Amino acid sequence: MLEQSTMHPVVWINQHTYISIVKNADYNLEVWEITDENRQHRMARMNYKYHRDNFAGFIYRLFPQIDLIQIHNIQKKISPYFDLEV
Repeated sequence: MLEQSTMHPVVWINQHTYISIVKNADYNLEVWEITDENRQHRMARMNYKYHRDNFAGFIYRLFPQIDLIQIHNIQKKISPYFDLEV
């Protein structure tokens, strides 16, 4: 059985979806959705520290309505958690 991690929103994408950071995990960035029943559902996860160059495509596949400027702004909020520059 997979261990359920405790999620703390780092960046809200919209009113129902947020990105959280899971320190010291193989997949350290997770995208979560809050459903109508007020239940949290993990939509996707990735290893941001080693694959941050793929972040724009990762987010765009989940949210095709988001443009590159919005993705860049999200990335600027996330990178300090990994001591990275954008």
